[in-house]
Amino acid sequence: MKRVDLHIHSSYSDSDLSVKEIFLYAKKMKLEAISITDHDTTQSFREATKLSEEFNIEFIPGIEISCEHKNKEVHILGYFVDEKNPKFRKALEEVRELRKNRLIKMAHKANLSGLKVDIEKLLEKAKNCVATRLHLAVYLFETEQIPSIKEGFRRYLSSSSPLYVGGFKFSVKEAITLIKEAGGIASLAHPHLLPYQEWVKDFVNWGLEAIEIRYPTVSPQQENSLLKLATKFRLLPTGGSDSHGSFKDFTYIGGIEVPYLWLENLKDARTRYLFHKENF
Repeated sequence: MKRVDLHIHSSYSDSDLSVKEIFLYAKKMKLEAISITDHDTTQSFREATKLSEEFNIEFIPGIEISCEHKNKEVHILGYFVDEKNPKFRKALEEVRELRKNRLIKMAHKANLSGLKVDIEKLLEKAKNCVATRLHLAVYLFETEQIPSIKEGFRRYLSSSSPLYVGGFKFSVKEAITLIKEAGGIASLAHPHLLPYQEWVKDFVNWGLEAIEIRYPTVSPQQENSLLKLATKFRLLPTGGSDSHGSFKDFTYIGGIEVPYLWLENLKDARTRYLFHKENF
């Protein structure tokens, strides 16, 4: 079976894998196509497009947008987005600055809590990518203030932990609209982590077209439930490893079975959407 991985992160956001290393792993796993879906950035696109030809692996331009819904964090994946869309680019530039300020706020909280963070050195780590909580976790680990990155998130950086700072720019509705205006298909990432499945109905009303069915921590029972949810709301199934290189130990590129057919269905949906957009 031809396989794909539609949820991968690179060192442009919160992974330690370069774009080239991602393609090397994808080649090793005999994947037909991949999507690099970095958080709130499209910095990988140009490099990935060139490597796609070199490795003969199809590249799907992707993104993962962090949002809030009823004071809870939700992630929306966008596939086939046009990075040159002016509104899309402007929004991402604003988010990049917000993320940087968020990281600074978390660093200040860390210092007030008794940890020691040199903010200039921390920002240097995130200089060429989107600033994320991971950069603070890595800093604390490298300065031997936490025993592991995983423990750093558990103790300090999860949404219920003392250093966490929220305040995302987008609502789910805004993220879906932004993706669609950039010619993309909006998909709900790791829906099994939603506090309430009923939220999906609202997301569909706002233009959601797909939902992540296969994911490393989704059990067979959960997958069946998600497939029923997808059928109920006529959502296309997607799936991916959510690989973050060595920063997430439960997953690796190509580690779950995602059929190429699912990607073909996404392509068909995008073609229909673009046709409708241009002609009506």
